[in-house]
Amino acid sequence: MEIGFARAGKLLQIDDARIIFKNFSGEESKFNRAGDRNFAVHIDDTELADQLIADGWNVTVKPPKEEGDDPYMYIKVKIKFNDRGPKVFLKSGKHVRRLSEQNVGLLDSIDILRVDLDLRAYDWEVNGKTGRTAYLDSINVEQNLNRFEEYYENEFEECED
Repeated sequence: MEIGFARAGKLLQIDDARIIFKNFSGEESKFNRAGDRNFAVHIDDTELADQLIADGWNVTVKPPKEEGDDPYMYIKVKIKFNDRGPKVFLKSGKHVRRLSEQNVGLLDSIDILRVDLDLRAYDWEVNGKTGRTAYLDSINVEQNLNRFEEYYENEFEECED
């Protein structure tokens, strides 16, 4: 995982990220309201987590399950589609396509090989409380194809519902 910052620290750039708790479709569940699209980015280094927290990013830190383990750390990311984005790209074999709000839910069910993404910071203040919410600005997802998907990549055409 490589981290960088842009736009005066308001854009967090993460290459080779590991995403968890995927809900690109906004499906209702025990942990999610219907229509809320989101996921989390796993943070695997405590020094990096400390740096992100110091920079104002909201990092969730769960205590280790067993003695000697590292804490489980991640940043929750909201996905809101509007005229500014997010820009979502899916690379599947030799093909790259831009996903829209209508088909971004595909990312919930594919096997992911690599993710590079940019998160936009939204700093808020309500009733004297402040915080930072991470929003997806752009993401590039590379699909891990199985042997049949690779074989039929140039010959297979998906059926639209």
